[in-house]
Amino acid sequence: MGVVNLHGPGVLGGFFVKRQLVEWIPDDIRRQLPEGHKHTWVQPQTAFKRLSDANESAWHSMCRDCLCQLTVTVEDSSGTVNTCADGTWHHFHSTLSTAVDASSDQEAGPEATCSGRARCCKCALAANLELRPPIIEPTMTDALASARRSAHSHHPTQGTRELLCTVSTMFKLVRNACTGNTRPVRLDSDAPRRLLKFDAPCNHILEILGFELTNDTEFHPPGIVRVAEEALDADNPSRAARLAQVRTSLMFRRLERARQELCVWGGQVQRGVPKEERQAVLAYKPAADALATLLGAGGYAQRAGTLTLLVAGGGEHSALDDAYRQLGVPDDAADALVAWSYTRLTEEDQSADPVFGASARARFDSLVTISAARSSDELSALVANEKERGLVATGAIRAACVALFGEPQAEVDAIASDTMREVFLARLAEATAPKAKMELAEHLAVLGDAKQDAALKAYAANVLSTLETSAEIEIGGAAGVAAWKGKVDTWEQLPAGLKNIGNTCYLNSILQCLFSILPIRKAVMSYGDGATWNEGAQLGRRDGGRLLTKDEIGVALKFVELLKRLFEALISQRVEGWAAKKVRKSSGGHPLASNSAAVPPAVAPDRELADMLLLRVNGSGPSNATSTYAPAPGSQQQQQQQDVDECMAQCVGLLVHAL
Repeated sequence: MGVVNLHGPGVLGGFFVKRQLVEWIPDDIRRQLPEGHKHTWVQPQTAFKRLSDANESAWHSMCRDCLCQLTVTVEDSSGTVNTCADGTWHHFHSTLSTAVDASSDQEAGPEATCSGRARCCKCALAANLELRPPIIEPTMTDALASARRSAHSHHPTQGTRELLCTVSTMFKLVRNACTGNTRPVRLDSDAPRRLLKFDAPCNHILEILGFELTNDTEFHPPGIVRVAEEALDADNPSRAARLAQVRTSLMFRRLERARQELCVWGGQVQRGVPKEERQAVLAYKPAADALATLLGAGGYAQRAGTLTLLVAGGGEHSALDDAYRQLGVPDDAADALVAWSYTRLTEEDQSADPVFGASARARFDSLVTISAARSSDELSALVANEKERGLVATGAIRAACVALFGEPQAEVDAIASDTMREVFLARLAEATAPKAKMELAEHLAVLGDAKQDAALKAYAANVLSTLETSAEIEIGGAAGVAAWKGKVDTWEQLPAGLKNIGNTCYLNSILQCLFSILPIRKAVMSYGDGATWNEGAQLGRRDGGRLLTKDEIGVALKFVELLKRLFEALISQRVEGWAAKKVRKSSGGHPLASNSAAVPPAVAPDRELADMLLLRVNGSGPSNATSTYAPAPGSQQQQQQQDVDECMAQCVGLLVHAL
């Protein structure tokens, strides 16, 4: 193994399988894939006799979309259980290289691979991993698909049929070659010319597979196929030598792997044709659960009533997604498992200051983010316990710096405590309301915790105690203070609001309802995983008795994409803009206070999203147009009166069309 450094932060076994492995992509292949691509592991259902497979104990799988192949070899099978040796869960430390170690020998030597290794830090379970880039790269599959479908732009299904014919014919050619069939393919033969077309994309793939074009008239299988033919001949006296030659041949191994790639590619293509036209030999089965079982990463505790989905997103990650990554847990893990992972990472932290250092603060920020997003009592209790130990969230430090200094400060530790006291006294003199003064004192206490300055913390606590005592007279004694603090805790759990972009209060209500229904939110947030929604825009879906058009499916998928973007903004605003800013006391703890400094964070729905749901003046029904809003927000020409039931029906219809 070329990669042996396993000293990075550990992750839960379920996170390793469902997040890290599905995002492990070779550098050269990543550039050819859509942003945010994630592997979907499958295995061909057709069993192949592999002449060159010397490692039968290895587990193989393939991504159904990019055709990368994953090979896993478990070193200690006694560890392949869903609980670790200590009765909890596997905690993997891993290193996954994305640099391809390529072989220059076309006849012998190792295949081009990316190497990886994972090991549980608590038991003997360990695994070596290899990720092989596809022989038929995404640019090649896209070129062939484009060539076939562009010839039938008026009839997409017919284009898919011709693509399937080409892929299945290539599969048969490679399958025959792997069994020692040396018969060439003539370009002037009617059947091959009809099935393969022999256009540039097809010929390029055949050449990549090792077929040689002779005199522009015949494609001959690779020379190693003749050797394989002799190796399979039981009467051949040199059979053993030929078999050894096949097993050391890189070209033959590539042929066998190309056969599997063509099988999976064909299985993916034929999803776009009617079932009666599909070929049983081009079939595959899901392999994600088998991989989880192999690595003992399945069966972890999940949140009650949640879907087994991940927050999937392309490109930039949301604050909540980053929080799950920081703690190394899937987003469907139970609260107890999130807390366990946080504690485990704290125990394993080998930094200079594992309690109050940068890594500890990053972990605590993630815990605060997840706790606020889930409204979890168990995680809230852990957050409160960590605050008692002196940990402070980065958002709270940023808000305190803005309140006292007018802007965030890069290094709080570099600011002298005396300077903080002087600035605090200056701000205190400017404040007139008791609540505003108490808020400043709380901000100073936050900075005292961040600096681990006991004297500054005690000074802030004394000032706050004095201010609260004087405030009791105004708001009705100690009981009034306790009731007010109770409102503060409730307010911090409220979600972000939605801004009106016209007469759209009923639209915002529907969007907030969808966001509050957890299964719908989880399904929308899973957009991009390639499994929950019809992201390939495959035809054949129906709306009642009517077949949906490709344009209708495209509009529905765009709606789900925009809805996911809105949900991510609501989550980020709720976590970053609400709990972190600590604006609670400036308005007396009431979420509808008129004080502009205490207005809750709000998100404006995308105009294109609203355009899909609202009635337009020049239309007789809900608009499915994907153009952006032309009228200005608040314009009388923006949309006509619409019943909330009609808006909800349009929303549900779009979601159903996207499935």
